[in-house]
Amino acid sequence: MIELVDVHRTYRKGREEIRALDRVSLTIARGEFVAVMGPSGSGKSTLMNVLGLLDTPDSGTYLMDGSDVRTLSGDQRAAIRNEKIGFVFQAFHLLDRTTALENVELPLVYSERRDANGRGRKALARVGLGDRATHFPNELSGGQQQRVAIARALVQEPALILADEPTGNLDSTSSGEILEIFRGLNQNGTTIVVITHDIAVARHADRLVSIGDGRIVADAGAARPVEA
Repeated sequence: MIELVDVHRTYRKGREEIRALDRVSLTIARGEFVAVMGPSGSGKSTLMNVLGLLDTPDSGTYLMDGSDVRTLSGDQRAAIRNEKIGFVFQAFHLLDRTTALENVELPLVYSERRDANGRGRKALARVGLGDRATHFPNELSGGQQQRVAIARALVQEPALILADEPTGNLDSTSSGEILEIFRGLNQNGTTIVVITHDIAVARHADRLVSIGDGRIVADAGAARPVEA
């Protein structure tokens, strides 16, 4: 599904050049559950931004489903993000004055699937919040807000979900519930990539990729989930 070959991404901070990604090569097959782990500043969030077409490499090759995304226009990349990729972040990014259902249905506004046909309610039901559709974010717990964010990522039925520290603002119980949702989605065929610094989160994945100083330093199967 995804193939990166010798991908570089650098930034400038004043006169200093920061190499966020340095000759990164990575292949992710359809249906995998991958955790990308590394300390702050290791390049893992930059990697997620590149994978999610939110950022463009300076050099190297990025193939998604066999197509070189670096040759696509901005509009074409936006269309792929909307149709194929769901994003979940540490901050929930919900609109405060908008109900859970309306938050979930936002991606449909920017797609050709404007006749929602109950997609939003179905997505909420998938994360166990079918009875919270009319609630506002301030009426939901942190774990429930993250579930709404996941439902929003699911509403377009994407093939790939990219999650950047999705449990960072949650307690251990809510974190476990969110990771079990990801596990269920993966078992139903969705490719999951979770960016994390937490080994307890990484253990829920089937494969662990470690990144440091912008390079892949290890790539191996992660341990199966253990009880907290």
